[in-house]
Amino acid sequence: MPRPRVGITVGDPAGIGPEIAIKAAADPAVLEVCEPRLYGPHHDTDLRAFVPGTLSAEAGRAACDAIARAVEDVRLGRIDAIATAPINKEAFALAGIPFKGHTDLLANLTNAGPAVMMFYSEPLRVVLATVHVALREVPELLTPELLDFIIGLTARELPRFGYPQPRLALAGLNPHAGEHGLIGDEDDAVLRPAVDRARDRGIDISGPWPGDTIFGRASRGEFD
Repeated sequence: MPRPRVGITVGDPAGIGPEIAIKAAADPAVLEVCEPRLYGPHHDTDLRAFVPGTLSAEAGRAACDAIARAVEDVRLGRIDAIATAPINKEAFALAGIPFKGHTDLLANLTNAGPAVMMFYSEPLRVVLATVHVALREVPELLTPELLDFIIGLTARELPRFGYPQPRLALAGLNPHAGEHGLIGDEDDAVLRPAVDRARDRGIDISGPWPGDTIFGRASRGEFD
């Protein structure tokens, strides 16, 4: 079987991304399982245009352009997947790029529509309801519509990762999931009804559970 061709975007060229990407692309363990291809400034001559550790619009634009080229090459069948080194959100803003990270940028480039971020490891998988927003904005953003979408998408897509009947758990917003209204009412007023609606749709989900216990329980295998 041919090795998959993996595009590695080097991230912000003023950061550590190019150095890490170059080393990764030359690592024997990486070369054994894939054919890496670098995207973005990574040669010494290219990197001289950027001052290490210095924010700039030029660096933000270069990082964004590299991601866009990698996505286009996936579409054209030139590569099979993309791995990304870190971008800098401030550099994106200086360049006038309206995206706050890879998730929303990739969703836009692929016309995927609304997308969510998932942290994935063998012992723990976490899907985020909000991403890259100020903490004070989170309660207002946790609407019934958003929660229904996040829970539904997670239940629908987890089988692709080897969980044919996923067991989901919803983390509470407030400490101790609100203590039944003693520490905020969002958990009872918004999150718990979302769990009930999801269960009515046949989704195996429980919660909201306190944040100080749910991740340990999930890592021990109680939830998927």
